[in-house]
Amino acid sequence: MEKGRDSSDREKGPGPWTLGFRIPEEEGIIFLGEDDGRGFELEFRKGKLSVSIRFPVRTEPVKLEAACEPGYEAMLTYTGYRLELWAEGELADEDWPIGQVDIAGICKTGQGIPVSLQLGKCPVRQEKERTFTGIQGWKPEGANVHLGDCMPFYWEGTFHLFYLYDRRGHKSKWGLGAHQWAHIATRDLVNWTEYPIAVGIDEEAEGSICTGSVLFHDGKYHAFYAVRMCDGSPAQLTCAVSEDGIQFIKSHEVFALQPPYDGASARDPKVIRDEQGTFHMFVTTSLIKDGQSRGCLAHLLSSDLITWETAEPLVVLDISDQPECSDYFKLGGYYYLVYSNFGTARYFFSPNPFGPWQAPEDNIVMERAYRVPKAAEWKEGRILFAGFYVDPDVDYGGTVRFYEAKARKDGSLRFLPVPEMEEGC
Repeated sequence: MEKGRDSSDREKGPGPWTLGFRIPEEEGIIFLGEDDGRGFELEFRKGKLSVSIRFPVRTEPVKLEAACEPGYEAMLTYTGYRLELWAEGELADEDWPIGQVDIAGICKTGQGIPVSLQLGKCPVRQEKERTFTGIQGWKPEGANVHLGDCMPFYWEGTFHLFYLYDRRGHKSKWGLGAHQWAHIATRDLVNWTEYPIAVGIDEEAEGSICTGSVLFHDGKYHAFYAVRMCDGSPAQLTCAVSEDGIQFIKSHEVFALQPPYDGASARDPKVIRDEQGTFHMFVTTSLIKDGQSRGCLAHLLSSDLITWETAEPLVVLDISDQPECSDYFKLGGYYYLVYSNFGTARYFFSPNPFGPWQAPEDNIVMERAYRVPKAAEWKEGRILFAGFYVDPDVDYGGTVRFYEAKARKDGSLRFLPVPEMEEGC
């Protein structure tokens, strides 16, 4: 497995700027400008402010929206990789475009309401912790916000749920998703704390921070994930590290799968440590052999979480669809492997750590509509699954739901409500 620095070479996007304005009494298009033929439009109708900006790399404009009333103070900010729309001091919408627009030229030649432009600066975004109860059916606040793939993790009395923070049902950044790792945690499954973004997009070359897994080793939390690149190049497998499980720093060390694996589709790294201390990474990809492509879980080994060697694949399917968002845990006398195909998660078990795997007649995790669930241990060896149900207005992302897995003597699993999370407890 090849290792190197990420291909962006730490390039940053264009400089920041802030555009401020006040919502007028009159409805309609309130500001209109162009940058070399690319449109810039502010529109206010029926209590909604709409922003439309064309960036040079795509013909489709980036569109943001905010609920507003006449007299509201609004602000459009660009950090160099993120575009934000604020109304009355509250973040209303955001997207992560590529390239830049001549905002100074637009303001100079555009027509409409007065606007105030500051070049080279934008307000520092302050994300605060907040507490809440009622986790079942929860998702983060926001008009177009959804909860995506879940990555639960337990360590020293705290149950963490990392998840993909989604806007627009995977349609941000022109369909690349622009997902980021968000984070909530609890010590009793009842009272939860919502933390700032754990692993976010901070370079315009990053199309999405994708699904992965967390491992604690040598006093640090290691978050493994793939980065979907904007230029269509192979996804980058990488890691971020934290000392407190809240603030993560990207390592910018990149790992690449080699033939016969399909490196371009590599994603969803699941990292575990076996009883002998060896680290194992399972990666969603395809095995290319004799002109055929078969979905598989690549299997990599490491002694230090830095250098990885290729082993025989953990699973090779007899279909081309890839096994997504794999998970692995031990319960009772069996080892369990979970992965999803065609949107449905299934589990397999074995008395041996790495198979051969068997499945009961019904090996679906809970039900077909339960999207890409993954599991983590809770106190006293309990296994809790976290997944999501899709919101009706989008094709991806929704609300979280937890179930507890209990093993029968034959290795099959039952999926039950989590007592601490039920109403009235």
